[in-house]
Amino acid sequence: MTESSPLKRRSGSPAVMLFPKDGGCVLYNPKEGTIQKNLGDFSGCRFLANSGNWFLVLDSGCNLSILDVFSKETIHLPSLESIESADSTVKRVGDTDIFERHLSDCFFRNLSADVVRGLLWVSESGKEYVVVWLFDLPGHSYISFCKNGDTHYTDIPLFHHRDLDMHWLDGLSEMVLQGTRLYVTTNRRYVRVFDLSGPQGLFKDITGPIPFPMLSSRNECDSSIAVTSSGEVLLVESEPWDRSWFRLYKKDLDVKDPLSACHTVTEIDSLGGEALLLDLGYTVPANKALGIEPDSIYFTRHNRPCHCARRDLDICSYNLVTKSFVRFPDLNKMDLIDARWFLPSGN
Repeated sequence: MTESSPLKRRSGSPAVMLFPKDGGCVLYNPKEGTIQKNLGDFSGCRFLANSGNWFLVLDSGCNLSILDVFSKETIHLPSLESIESADSTVKRVGDTDIFERHLSDCFFRNLSADVVRGLLWVSESGKEYVVVWLFDLPGHSYISFCKNGDTHYTDIPLFHHRDLDMHWLDGLSEMVLQGTRLYVTTNRRYVRVFDLSGPQGLFKDITGPIPFPMLSSRNECDSSIAVTSSGEVLLVESEPWDRSWFRLYKKDLDVKDPLSACHTVTEIDSLGGEALLLDLGYTVPANKALGIEPDSIYFTRHNRPCHCARRDLDICSYNLVTKSFVRFPDLNKMDLIDARWFLPSGN
């Protein structure tokens, strides 16, 4: 592994952004086996999500922004307290990194900025974006989002307190942002879909009349959801101890009563020639010239963006057809707190 000159933004080859424990970030190019360290001073910042060259960043002052890591262009976002909601407010406690969310019938204390998680989508032009964030704590009741042009965040409630028949749609286990559509799995693994493309303050639940749970027959495994370019939701599972396999599932159309079924998915062994960057949560077209291998899963860890518990990193790619891994042992020698696959764009 050698140190390189700056990665050309037009490359489009899968790269890995590495976050050492001593701060900052470095860029690894697997295709060339090179590493780039001079990306700038990001001390005190946490990188929550990425879309192309753009990263969602939370700085030491609890400010959210979107940053192009190559050009350093920055889009400043509303403060975490800038939320428009009928029954909820967020307040910062003095100048600390602690927040409180007040609801109509209760409130959450000691919400640290350390548990803020997020998702990001930025258009190819860089002019449009969607940001989703939450305090990642068990039982928390809302996720919040904004788009380009918004002056505040809009809340999406996660619980149906007034409708007990909707309890299977309560909570949050995972979510994926693909463009202006937000895919959420509930505590019971039902998939909800929200359209965030409307005017400020509005969103639309487009889940449909019968939500579908993503349930496999395996219990002791790590899992994530992902979304294909056509909008199909997939379940991705892997062996949690030595990561010796991955399995991929889609909705089983033969399941007649998803509300009472124990297993609702069927295994597949292909991504239809696409590739899955699990850190992004969705598939992209394969391109061997750029090193984007078809039917491959690019992986660092599960539990994004919601991860109350820290998990070990395993930076690798896995081919579903050949059942083979490509790993990067040199990266294991680095003392990392996180890493993310991404596709540098030409914006």
